[in-house]
Amino acid sequence: MTEQATRANDSEILQILIAEHNNLQAIRSGTIYESAGRTTLYLGAVSSSIVALAFIGQISAMGNAFTLFALILLPSLIFLGVVTFIRMYQTGTEDMVASRGINRIRHYYVEVAPDLEKYFILSTHDDMRGMLQNMGVQKQGWWQLFISTHGLVGVINSILAAVFGGLVAAVFLSGTLPVSIVVGVMVFVISEYLHFRYQSTAYQASEASLKVLFPTEINNPAEGH
Repeated sequence: MTEQATRANDSEILQILIAEHNNLQAIRSGTIYESAGRTTLYLGAVSSSIVALAFIGQISAMGNAFTLFALILLPSLIFLGVVTFIRMYQTGTEDMVASRGINRIRHYYVEVAPDLEKYFILSTHDDMRGMLQNMGVQKQGWWQLFISTHGLVGVINSILAAVFGGLVAAVFLSGTLPVSIVVGVMVFVISEYLHFRYQSTAYQASEASLKVLFPTEINNPAEGH
């Protein structure tokens, strides 16, 4: 029995990287599909629940039936929103890793064929800045966390939590309308802070676990864009 070769030639390496490139692209397609599906499910649930609340409020003249229905429905929506938010961040992180992996492979293409660099419109750098450049984002900032899909879900979660907080203040604390509004605003701020803190902490953890080989700051012709 012959000993298996431990080194691949350039042609075999290129085939392996092309296969990995395709796998990473398939991963990105899967994460985008799941993200769209879960977001649609969540927003559909919120929309139908608002319609249901309006209907119950109309037929009950905003009485006890409406209050009981809202106290049951809103926590359910908040729970659905929280798990959707967490999963959206997970799929977003998976998509980010796959995108940066593709950039790294594209960097190898430029290494073995430097003349092809001018034909690549996407980045060849495997850091966060390189990935954001592929999205048309020239500067990374904290606001980027809010315009993502999970950021959108987080804001809607906070709005639902604020409504629930204001309702609880009105029902159980016998609060007036101004008191309920103040409580709602406070709950919104706290909820949004917790969502933002989760994103920030998880982002720092994911960045610490990813090794950047070809950062954007290195301005070397052989490094690509």
